[in-house]
Amino acid sequence: MKHTFAFTIVAVSVLLLSACAKLPSSHGHPIIEAYSESWNEKNVQKMAALMHPQIQWLSVKGNTINVEISGKSELVEAMQKWFEDADLPAGSLRDWSLNGNFVAVTETATWIDDSGATQSQSSLTVYELEDDLIRRVYYYPSVKH
Repeated sequence: MKHTFAFTIVAVSVLLLSACAKLPSSHGHPIIEAYSESWNEKNVQKMAALMHPQIQWLSVKGNTINVEISGKSELVEAMQKWFEDADLPAGSLRDWSLNGNFVAVTETATWIDDSGATQSQSSLTVYELEDDLIRRVYYYPSVKH
């Protein structure tokens, strides 16, 4: 009986440690912060360093999920074009929720419109991490403030 109990404790401990080992070592928060900071800096190389080779950028609308971009090289190319062609708004992050390899956060974009008024909109974004890299990004519809 004592051996069965001891074995159970060891088995449960091994399972718990295994489960913890599968979580991103940083628990996701610093990875997403660095990615957002790189966006604000328009630094594609820093963003690329945080991307999984098979990264996917998906948009969620109602009961549909569209794969907008698939693959690191395609996303890097798109980012370079966005940064060249657009006066992109600054982004900020709030309302964090971590669940295993998933990090949900509200992303808010803020900009000054042509009349000089400050505008903003927010979107729920879920990042899926794999090997401490961003594997998938799920963007939900934005809400204007």
